[in-house]
Amino acid sequence: MDTNLVIYCGLTLLIFYTLAERIAPVPRVNEIDGCRLGYVYDGDTVELKCPDRKRTARLVGFDTPETKDPGCAAEKALGDRATARLRQIVDGASISFQHEGYDKFGRELVRMTADGRDVGDALISEGLAVRYDRGSRINWCKRLNG
Repeated sequence: MDTNLVIYCGLTLLIFYTLAERIAPVPRVNEIDGCRLGYVYDGDTVELKCPDRKRTARLVGFDTPETKDPGCAAEKALGDRATARLRQIVDGASISFQHEGYDKFGRELVRMTADGRDVGDALISEGLAVRYDRGSRINWCKRLNG
């Protein structure tokens, strides 16, 4: 077989594949099919309403102050602001989720975007969250009062 013909066929297939992916993208395996946003519990925890059941999801890439068991009043206040802001960001937005595993509490770890923007990036840029990658959490009270 002619080497040029093989190269031509390979390039043609690559071009068709690239065009097809742009026209009708194939869902990635780690996307969460059929789930939609339910309730926003706090700035980094949400409910997913999925065809099989409701799930609690911890949003990844950032951490917001606690609202349920805060260590101090300043943490509670900033946590409430982060929760309110997340609810505002997702209200009426096109939401997508990407599954990234499970935490030690059995919650689904999820990256969430609203209208194509990572919600964590938005909260971080507004000073309502910090970057977080599954290490030790910061002491919000020390950070806010110290």
